Amino acid sequence: MSQPYLLLTLDDRTVDHWFAHRGVLEEAGAYATFFVSRADQLTEDETTMLQVLQRDGHTIASHGLRHRDAPQYVAEHGLTAYLENEIEPSIAALAERGLGHRDFAFPFGRHDPTIDGALVASFSWLRATSPRHTDERATEVLVDLGANDCPRVLSARGIDVGRGGRANPDDSAALLTVLDEAADTGASVCLFAHDIAEWDQGLAQGHNFITPARLRQVLAAAQERGLSAVGCGVLPD
Repeated sequence: MSQPYLLLTLDDRTVDHWFAHRGVLEEAGAYATFFVSRADQLTEDETTMLQVLQRDGHTIASHGLRHRDAPQYVAEHGLTAYLENEIEPSIAALAERGLGHRDFAFPFGRHDPTIDGALVASFSWLRATSPRHTDERATEVLVDLGANDCPRVLSARGIDVGRGGRANPDDSAALLTVLDEAADTGASVCLFAHDIAEWDQGLAQGHNFITPARLRQVLAAAQERGLSAVGCGVLPD
């Protein structure tokens, strides 16, 4: 049985909120991957915050330059244009700021095999998304990272508590089922969220968000089951 990991990922660019709540991760001894979009627009303060998070052991990686829907953009402009306009500038913008890693999260979780094949030339691991099933399909996000045929595209389960000013349904029981299965089988699980904000603030701003309290609960549940919360930086090339 391999060591089960919790791969916690956070998307987009609410850098100030990520940084303000980094103590939640520190308290749990947890590490995360922050997938950053619009890296060329990072302010000096945001850049410094991400550099501190990176020095603390978290992974900073690309979420595309303009958060474009990959299949839609490729259908309209072609694969070469997607790589030149969305992928390469994102990598470069992060690198110019001393940031970045060899991983990528698809905006909206949308991808296809052709795009996957093109991106593995630039990235070792690609992160997609998966529906938040509450039935037996909930464990489809589990992956054996030690398997020879381990896919390089990781499906992730969402854990945001709200989006667009509305609360998401409470599916915490299904998440616990996934974590139980990971602990029993030695498989790993990838989760994704976006902003980290208190309940009233997240709803008022209309963000996709998880509260600090809910994040603590998820990290504690994983820790109780022996899952180490790590960033994608620990994964092999």
